[in-house]
Amino acid sequence: MFVNTFAQMQIMEHMGKLLFSQYQNADLITLIDALELDNYNVLASLCAAAQKQSAKLSDLEALPATSQYIALCNRLIGEIHQFIDLRRNSLIPYLKQLSEKETGNHDCRSCSGFCHMQHDTQLRELQESHSRIKNILHKLSMVGLPLYSDTIYPDAYRILRSQMALLENSLTELFFIEDAYLIPKVTEAQKKIYAHS
Repeated sequence: MFVNTFAQMQIMEHMGKLLFSQYQNADLITLIDALELDNYNVLASLCAAAQKQSAKLSDLEALPATSQYIALCNRLIGEIHQFIDLRRNSLIPYLKQLSEKETGNHDCRSCSGFCHMQHDTQLRELQESHSRIKNILHKLSMVGLPLYSDTIYPDAYRILRSQMALLENSLTELFFIEDAYLIPKVTEAQKKIYAHS
């Protein structure tokens, strides 16, 4: 069984590299723009749709199990919104500044005093956010109506469940792209400008 699982993991990793090969040679700005367009915007749209569906369901008379499901979905949607806001308000501006410094051949060793960019903090926050993504993904995998819900609950609940599955898939893709491409590019750019010297 372990051999099958290991072989499957290798196949999935290889497939991921093929599917996302355009990110391999992309510069930092191109990667940031692609993440914003293809991932952060998509996640925000998916969250808005799931939130709208959840609000519709909240207005219906619900069983305790469905009320718990809706509440958990709302909490997860809120966490994903916070995650996206953090990316847009903190990470992306930092990455754009980092890219400017890299293309301008900046040398952080010549900076006087404390660097306001806080490179170590930015990279650590990026890596820590990945543990938050994993936590959200775990919660999303745990959120689900029972299998028999298809016959008991109205279509509105199945729609919400489908939207939550789409959120899970989108977050999984984002996690892979950031882990496999963004973090190495950030680390490389920081090394080029001697951010840790």
